[in-house]
Amino acid sequence: MIDVLGIATLAAVLLLGAILTLYNSRQAAALREMEQVLSDWYLMQVAERRERQRQAIHVDDPLAWLSRQAGVKVVSTERRLDQPPAASFLTDNATRLVVSPLPPERLKAALKPLEAKNGKVANLVNPLLGRSPRRVQVEERSILNAGEWFDVEAGQALKGLDLPWGEPKRLYFYRVPLAEKKA
Repeated sequence: MIDVLGIATLAAVLLLGAILTLYNSRQAAALREMEQVLSDWYLMQVAERRERQRQAIHVDDPLAWLSRQAGVKVVSTERRLDQPPAASFLTDNATRLVVSPLPPERLKAALKPLEAKNGKVANLVNPLLGRSPRRVQVEERSILNAGEWFDVEAGQALKGLDLPWGEPKRLYFYRVPLAEKKA
């Protein structure tokens, strides 16, 4: 004989499980939607605050800004490259400062064909990262270690230096020791 009470109980449990699953999925969808609304509101608040602050930020001396970021006094611009995006600056000590939005691996890979192309001319001009790339010290700067307004300040400083890199999220500072002349 079939146990009618057992089947009814099993059917009731399965029905209750289906109802709970349906309501839980609806509640999860409502919570996801609420999270999205709150996230959008927060991003809107941050965007408004950043826009107000953007108007208050002025980088009057781009070389002084670079000096603060690199921890070395930048004296003048030495050379600029469009492809890859990089600029070389002279400092007041025995180093050259190369600034680029490209990380070390990508910058070295982009420079390799350019410096190989020059052939004999390369002997007259120092490579951008020097003749011994292992001695180059690299420092990454971004909003994580240079302040909340790094990207805005960097954009203004780069614009003042005629470098069309926009507002980079990070910049890499390469300290290149100047090559000693052999007698």
